[in-house]
Amino acid sequence: MLCVQCVRTFWYTDSVLVPQQAQRETERQAANLSTAARSAGVTDPRLLGPVIEHLESGSDRVLWMRVLDPDGNVLAQGGKPGTTAKVPLDWRERLEKHESVASVAGTPEGKAFVTILSFRMPRPVRSPQAEPVAWTAPNGWVPGNRRAGAFAIELAIPVKTVAGAFDGLRRNLIVGLAASFVLLIALGVIGLRTPQYLRGKYLEGELLLAKRVQEDLQPKPQSISGDVVFAASAVAADHVSGDFYDVFEAGPGKTAILLGDVSGKGVSAALLVSVLQGAIRCSTSSRHEAACDRINRMLCELTARARFATLFWGVYDRANGTLRYVNAGHAAPMLMRHGQNRMERLDQGGPVLGMIPSACYSAGTVKIESTDTLVLYSDGVNEAANSSEEEFGENRLAEMISHAAEASPEGLCERIMSRAAAFASDGPAPDDRTLMVVRFLRPVSALSRREHGLAPVEAVA
Repeated sequence: MLCVQCVRTFWYTDSVLVPQQAQRETERQAANLSTAARSAGVTDPRLLGPVIEHLESGSDRVLWMRVLDPDGNVLAQGGKPGTTAKVPLDWRERLEKHESVASVAGTPEGKAFVTILSFRMPRPVRSPQAEPVAWTAPNGWVPGNRRAGAFAIELAIPVKTVAGAFDGLRRNLIVGLAASFVLLIALGVIGLRTPQYLRGKYLEGELLLAKRVQEDLQPKPQSISGDVVFAASAVAADHVSGDFYDVFEAGPGKTAILLGDVSGKGVSAALLVSVLQGAIRCSTSSRHEAACDRINRMLCELTARARFATLFWGVYDRANGTLRYVNAGHAAPMLMRHGQNRMERLDQGGPVLGMIPSACYSAGTVKIESTDTLVLYSDGVNEAANSSEEEFGENRLAEMISHAAEASPEGLCERIMSRAAAFASDGPAPDDRTLMVVRFLRPVSALSRREHGLAPVEAVA
């Protein structure tokens, strides 16, 4: 509609407004000639030549001007006429009906509007005793009483001069026409891209739903036993994460502690995460190194070699105060000994899962003292790099842990993640960042259990 309206307005400007403006300009010039003749006291049309030349020389809007008798004979003229004088036979009747007697003619200066108007000479002022003054036209025509003093005046005005008054409107119409074409193209592009856009919005909604599901599957601190307290933070590089962590009761008096990292990121990594978490949850905790053997073979059979996972899997036994763990190619967690200012790295286990089908895994065991703190992290934390390509590094991480031994798990977790994010360069994280801080609580002794009316440890187990 905008395109059609612009075209119609453009056509209306050229075919109606410009001719109307030319007609008004010719009427104004004819009135100027009549006023000039009256001021000069000229009553004979044959003497209007100097007056016309004077008016024409002071205006750049008139190509020529000439006074004609009803038969088309030139009585006076000025300028450089580009056509022969020709007065239509019905010009007077057409003017009386307020019809325009105009045409467009080609001239050396370009196209021009040529208009014929009625023109009356001023009547001479004479005394009552003076004899009437009569004059004869070149063809011998003498005006009678009915047509006395009535002549035709032909004026030519350049089209470009008149059309110049509408340049602003023309520019606006051209801009509007261009905008309409751009709008049509945009509508076409939108029409072509709408299915892909809707598909993209659907997939985006599905990814957000997957992200909420993944967050819901993460353990809540209040749902775990009283043997440990923990805090965790996970920042995904995409909608969903390829890192995972879990804390759950693996049996009576036993708590499983997991943190893993699947290669890659996004949906494909998140799918493999769900497989690993399900396989681990369904495995027995008594010999989880054997479970790692089975999971490794499963991944080697079902996934490409480019898909692998690192995993730390520990089981805390409350009864004997030990942590039995398997580290499958994961960044070694840091165990901070309470009150000793000493840190241990838990690195015993085997290679990453999903690359070597015949790989075997062994378990390491460490004694856990009261309020010892275990810090587990994915490589997105220690490998966070700044603009100079310098990594955050494990030394900074260890220093922060040693200087915050008395901090709560929530405080230590928040402090490390904030420091790593501030250290890294601006922009989205190139890899998933996951951190978990676990603090082991003091086991209740057998005497204390009897004093508090609790069952012996053996009964609980």
